[in-house]
Amino acid sequence: MAEMIKTKALVIHSIRWHETSKIVTLFSREFGLIKAIARGVFRKNSPLAGRLETLNLILAIISFKETRELQIITTADLLESFPSIKSDWQRLPYALAILELIQKVIHPAHKDKVFFDFVVQMIRAISLTKTPLVVLWYFLLKLSSYLGFKPDLDQCSICQKKNFKDGVFFILQKGGLVCMDCANQALHQLKLTEYDLSFLQKLQTFPYKKIHELDTKFGFSVDFTTMLLQYLNVHLGHPLRLESLKMIL
Repeated sequence: MAEMIKTKALVIHSIRWHETSKIVTLFSREFGLIKAIARGVFRKNSPLAGRLETLNLILAIISFKETRELQIITTADLLESFPSIKSDWQRLPYALAILELIQKVIHPAHKDKVFFDFVVQMIRAISLTKTPLVVLWYFLLKLSSYLGFKPDLDQCSICQKKNFKDGVFFILQKGGLVCMDCANQALHQLKLTEYDLSFLQKLQTFPYKKIHELDTKFGFSVDFTTMLLQYLNVHLGHPLRLESLKMIL
């Protein structure tokens, strides 16, 4: 027997189903990922019209049954629609990349209210920041930590040295640093300058509620998007490609 559940949720993906309905993937605060159908959403005067667009934050009432592949959305109140992101092609790809990561990385049965609130805060940060790319880097770093493989950016993993004026190597498989003195050619993965590392260290410890205030002069020697996605790839054990970022290539 189905039960009625009420939850905040981000709409992370939606597709039209037949003429009048829509299938949506929701990232919910209390129940994790939910795939559901909104029947009649495209009919004239539907109370769900415009409320189930990708990126919308909603308060939904859902007819839920564990044995059913598709749940049923009965009502949805719009809480936030993030128009400043949707209308700005300099922001939209980064917000969509976060939603895409959730869909590809988070297990459907996983439930975590704190992580949900963090994700919503990241979307808000993208709407506020001058540098949305930095927010994506921050999310990738924090996602790695959340999944259990936080990179150690503090010291050389071999000699514990912390002074890296000559640069340092980041070892993807180990998730740690190797200084120039301890470097072995076979271990070389990605060389970071002292400036690169200093920024990553600052990024890793920056308060998440203020991440939209973090600015930078850029000028890095590496592409942090590629680096952090490669790091996730290595530790997840499968390729992770973000279609959303193709919008800015």
